[in-house]
Amino acid sequence: MVTILIADDEKLERNGIKLLLKREGAECEILEAENGKVALGILMDRKVDILFSDIKMPYMNGLELTEKARELYPDLEIIIFSGYNDFTYARDALRYGVVDYVLKPVNPEEFHKTFERVQGKIQSRIEDEEKQTRQGDYLKKYFLQNYLYKGNIEDYQQVQAYAQEMIDEKNPYIRMIIASSTNHFFETEEEHFVESLKEKLKRDFFYLNLNSNESLFLFREKYADYEKLANQLNQFFLQHYDTNCYFAVSREVSGIQEMPEEFQQLEQLLEEKFYQPKQHIFVHGKKVESTEDVIVEDSEILNNISEDIKFKDITHLWQDFHRLEQKYTTDKPYSEMYAKFVFSSILKEVYEAMSSSEEKGLSKKVDQLYHCKTIQDVRSITSTAIQELENYLQEQNEGFRSEITEVKSYIYHNYEKELNVEILAEKVYLSAGYLSAIFKEATGMNLNRFIREVRMNKAKELLENSTKKITQIAREVGFSNTSYFCRSFREFFGSTPESCRKGEMDDKETEAEV
Repeated sequence: MVTILIADDEKLERNGIKLLLKREGAECEILEAENGKVALGILMDRKVDILFSDIKMPYMNGLELTEKARELYPDLEIIIFSGYNDFTYARDALRYGVVDYVLKPVNPEEFHKTFERVQGKIQSRIEDEEKQTRQGDYLKKYFLQNYLYKGNIEDYQQVQAYAQEMIDEKNPYIRMIIASSTNHFFETEEEHFVESLKEKLKRDFFYLNLNSNESLFLFREKYADYEKLANQLNQFFLQHYDTNCYFAVSREVSGIQEMPEEFQQLEQLLEEKFYQPKQHIFVHGKKVESTEDVIVEDSEILNNISEDIKFKDITHLWQDFHRLEQKYTTDKPYSEMYAKFVFSSILKEVYEAMSSSEEKGLSKKVDQLYHCKTIQDVRSITSTAIQELENYLQEQNEGFRSEITEVKSYIYHNYEKELNVEILAEKVYLSAGYLSAIFKEATGMNLNRFIREVRMNKAKELLENSTKKITQIAREVGFSNTSYFCRSFREFFGSTPESCRKGEMDDKETEAEV
């Protein structure tokens, strides 16, 4: 709503201006002052958008008021009222930044034109300010995201330049929570939930979208229970949007300088969602309460081990094997023959995964296992076999470089299709969790980030070298939501799709692009 101050020593004149403003139909708050001194007091007490002032007033005339008002508010729109004989004064007022003057008696048509012109200037200024705010916000998120992923000193300096509140030593952001979905939730619902979430949590936070499946929340509170807060986030998304998310909660950091390293830890922690699907909250530094902590049926553990071997997931094969080991120790009751049967079944799968030429070795190992006198020896034989499998797979695939190459190639040629970790893992016969882990190890970024980079770079290429509509380009690079595509593009490149197409980036956009 626009706030208008009418300064005139004649009440009848003030009422006349109010009547004309009412005819304009504008939503506005109207303040009145019977002289320049009173008007200045109002201006010193509160912000005003438009000042209507008579030239001749007691205590302080219109010119004096205009000069002091301009010092208080450089953007204040000022309109002077004057009689014909005061025209010279009105003309002199122009040097104080008066927008226009209106002769008395006021002509309604002239008043309408003047007021319409002033409203246009105010609206134009508001739009420019909003554009600058949005652009500043995009650049802030652009540099912050680069800094979190890369940790470069150059990106940190840009964060200092464009996001001063991020490095506020008196009130720093000290905790991070990454939210991860599997249904592109942050593409379809991002613009709706942020404000309602702030209202629900009754606390402020900084929100950064990472990709269609992941977002980051930064918090300042030092003594909050962040595990409880993550549970509140989980309930919010489940109840309001019927979507399941996973959350990784950081340790406390002293400021933004420590965030990149902690961010990498959170990404790694989130990989556990593939192996602990019932666990939705993962806290860095806290032991996960998983099925390792409860009595688990052998069939469940053996099934997981079979999957680990099938998908060549050595990391979780060892974890699942250790879970089984915990069940069969010397201080727990068990059937010796059944225990040997369980571990021999693992031996069989391990040797089958290595080579059919190992059948003789398998028979020898099984025979050796059944002649063991202690459970420690049984576990040792099986553990040795798993180590042989790990060595074998490393020799065969040199760290699975072929699978990584195949996944990257598929993304390059199918970026417009539905892409996620599960789909890509199926293409190369690996488990989703294991593919995610080795891809991050090989490329330095997670799959969601890589997919986004490929799509954004292709979108930029299409914008620069084709006349296709932005909506069409968004669809062609895998975005179903054009609005989300435009926001993602600005946050990824620091410039709008329109600026990219026209080649008319301003200095800040060019700097961001470089």
